[in-house]
Formats: sequence, structure tokens, C-alpha cells
Amino acid sequence: MNLAAAIAIAAGAISIYVGLVARRFALAPGWGEQRWFGYIAFGTGAYAFGNLATSLGWPDAAVVALSRLQLAAVLFQVWAWFRYVDAWTGHRPGRLERAAVALLLALALLALIPGVAFQDVVEGRSHAWLSSNYREALPTAAGELLFALAAGTALVVFLRLLRTWRSGLAHGLLHALSFGGLLLLGVNDALVTSHLYPGAYLLDVGFVIPIGAMAYSLTQRFVNDARSLRALRDRLEGLVEVRTGELAEAQEALHQSEKLAALGQFASGVAHEVNNPASVVTSSLSYLEQWCATGSWPPDAQETVVDALAAMQRINGLVRRLVDAGRLAAVPDAGGSSSIQAVIEQVVDEARARSGERVVFRLEGTPGLYAGHRPEVLAQILSALLHNAAESIPEGRDGHVVVRTDRVEDGRVQLAVRDDGVGMTAELQRRAFEPFFTTKGEGKGSGLGLPVARALAESRGGALRLESRPGEGTTAFLELPEVSPPHDLHAVSDAPPGPAPLRAR
Repeated sequence: MNLAAAIAIAAGAISIYVGLVARRFALAPGWGEQRWFGYIAFGTGAYAFGNLATSLGWPDAAVVALSRLQLAAVLFQVWAWFRYVDAWTGHRPGRLERAAVALLLALALLALIPGVAFQDVVEGRSHAWLSSNYREALPTAAGELLFALAAGTALVVFLRLLRTWRSGLAHGLLHALSFGGLLLLGVNDALVTSHLYPGAYLLDVGFVIPIGAMAYSLTQRFVNDARSLRALRDRLEGLVEVRTGELAEAQEALHQSEKLAALGQFASGVAHEVNNPASVVTSSLSYLEQWCATGSWPPDAQETVVDALAAMQRINGLVRRLVDAGRLAAVPDAGGSSSIQAVIEQVVDEARARSGERVVFRLEGTPGLYAGHRPEVLAQILSALLHNAAESIPEGRDGHVVVRTDRVEDGRVQLAVRDDGVGMTAELQRRAFEPFFTTKGEGKGSGLGLPVARALAESRGGALRLESRPGEGTTAFLELPEVSPPHDLHAVSDAPPGPAPLRAR
């Protein structure tokens, strides 16, 4: 191993490494031109490793073969430089220019053919200060022409790089200076080859100069892009924070608007429900007042008072239901639990008493379930569901209401109240939970049962929905969070799951 061979190995290894790095960078968006720079680096590595044959005393055949490889690598590099400068500057060459550049690849392949660029003659040359003996293949006339062509086209690349510097392109001067140094060392090798002075071959080192310069440019560009990305990320984070605040304010404003709209709808419903019976009371009192002014009572005074009292009872009933619902919702959740079957049996007894023998109630499903609602709240919800289910069955025929309990996913239990009544249209299902909406006749329903039941269910993490088809009945699905039985519950029912009829009456 001599100094010349060590330089060749070092130059080749550095070039191959930089080429691999450039190829990896080329995969990033906006860095596609690095693909061509990778080709430049690989060509440099091939040229540098080719010098090993001339400096390590390899056989003549190896010297000639690697000399052909070095000339092909030079032509390949010049082609890659043209492609790199075009990609870097955004230049789009015309058809003639593309053909001329592609000709360099054809000439590189031509240089690899034995006997075209080099003779099969090798001569030696000694360089004492490098402690090495060069053994060179003699070029043919065609080989000298190819060297001249490579030098001329490389000069064109240098002029284009100078233009990039003058146009203000980043790192344009660095590209031009490094490539200019390469050309100077190429002139040195040409003079050595012509025996004009006994110098050393330095082109393999010269090829590394632009590789090193481009590696610095690549690193600097990466740093600049990283800084720009960090600044962009900071700006985006600031914008996201501002937009998040604005969105939160908009959502709060929308929430307030929705609450005001709901309050307005609720107030309108209350006013409508109170207005009718209040009008009856007002009319009755005015009628009685007119007769009192004459000092006598009208013949229908008792009927008038009865109507006024009935109207007041409707108002009192509405107020009582609103107060009861508000009281149940306002009581803090103490983390209690309710035996679902016990509450259902209690509510079904009350519903059966109201409906009589024409409606049969059954309980099915899984026994021993507990819900995270207080018993009075769960009873209020189920009472509204059973009341609606029973009243959906037309007069004049018997009906059935089935209450089924099951465990569902996410630690919840489901109560399904299914009836075989008249069912509901899609429009009725859409409006079923509107406050004060009812399909019952005047004075027969307040329209608060389902809205209050849903509100009470949702206030404790539950949900209530309806499924129905006209003529096929309705099913109300109530989902509640399941809890464990109370700790003081010593006995657990061993009844198997499945249909379990309630107490018959």
C-alpha cells in the first residue's frame, strides 16, 4: 500500500458514502435533484477506485480495463452534472440539448469497448514524493478525443454554474468554485499525461472537491429546512391555539344559543298548555262577575265553577309534574343503585291498575341486574314508558306490553319496553321527545312524559330511543350504566335467565 493507493481508496469510499446519503435525501419531497448528485458521487467513486490498478502494480490487462472504466466514469459524471444542474435550477432543456447530453452516455459505453479508447500498451512512471510507481495505459486517438470532449463539456457545466451564482441561487458560488477546482486538477492531469511536467495525478482528489462542497451544501440546506419547518410548526401551533380558543368560544356561544332556543321552546309549550285552561278559568270568573253585578247567580253557576275547577286542576297537574321532574333531576347523584326487576314490578303493578285486564304485562330477560339510578328516578322513567305503551293499544281489543332486560356492551344494561299498539310514523318518532308534543286529545296528555324521561336518563349517563312502525307497535330502548349489587345484599337470585312472567292478576 502506497500513498497514492491510500488516497484513491479514501476518495472512493467518501464518494460512495456521499452518493448513498444523497440518494436517501432524494426520497424527501422537494429534494429530487439529489438523485443526480448521487450519480455524480458514484461516478467519482468508480474513477477513484480505478486508480488502484495504476498505483499498486496490477497486471497490464487490469490497468487497461480500469483505464477504460475511468474514462467511462468521467463521461458519466459530466452527463450527471448536466442533469443535476437542470434539476437544481429548474431548467427544462430542449430536445436538441437533451440529445446532446444523452450522447455522453453513449460515448461512456463506447469507451468501455476494448481497443477504442486505449491501446493494450502500458508504460510506467515513478513519483518519489508519493512513494509510488504509476502504470498507465496509452490512449488511442479516439481516447484522446473523448478526453477532450469530456473536458469541453465539463467547461460548459462550469459556465452554467457561474450563471447560477450570478442569478443569486443559494450555494451557486460554492458549486462554481468547487467545480472550477476540479477543472484545474483535470488540467494538471492532462499536462502530466502529455509529459509536459513530471507531476502527480490529482484528478481523483479533484473529483472529491465538489463532492465535499456539495455535501456541505446538502447539510446546510437540511439545517435551513429544519429551521423553516420548526418556525412553521411554531406558527401552526400558535394558529391552532388561537383557532382552538375561537372554536371553544363559538361552541360556547352555540351552546348558549341552543339553551336559549330550548328554553324558548319550553316556555312556549308551558304558555300554550297553561293558556287554554287559564282561559277557561278567566272566562268562567268573568261570567260569574257579570251576574254578581246584578245581585244574582246565573242558572248554570255550578257548571261554570266545575269547569273552572277542572281547568285549575289541569294547571296544578302540569305544575306538579314540572316540579317533580325538576326535583328528581336536581338531586345530586349519590352513587346509589336500583334493582331493575324490583322497580319494574312496582311500576308494572301501578300500570296494571290503571290499564285493567285488557293489557297483559310481562317481564323477560336477565334477572338480578342493577342500574346506577336512584329507584325513584328509574320508576319515573319506566312509568312514562309503560303509560305510553299501554295507551298506544286501541280501545276495544286486548294488548301486550313486554319489558325485557339484558346486558349490553360497555358495562350497560338495556330495558326494552315493547307494545303491540298502533305504532308511530317517522314524523311522530322525530317529534316524540319534543316538550308538550302529544297525539292525545285536548286535556288528555301533557306531552312531558317522554321528554322528562329522556332528560332523566341522560342526566345519569343513560340513553332513551324509540323504534316503531305504523300498525306494528313500538319499542322503547332505555340504556343505563350497570352497577354492582349493594354490599349488604346477602342473597342472590338463582333463577335462570329467560322469560319470567310477572305476578299474574
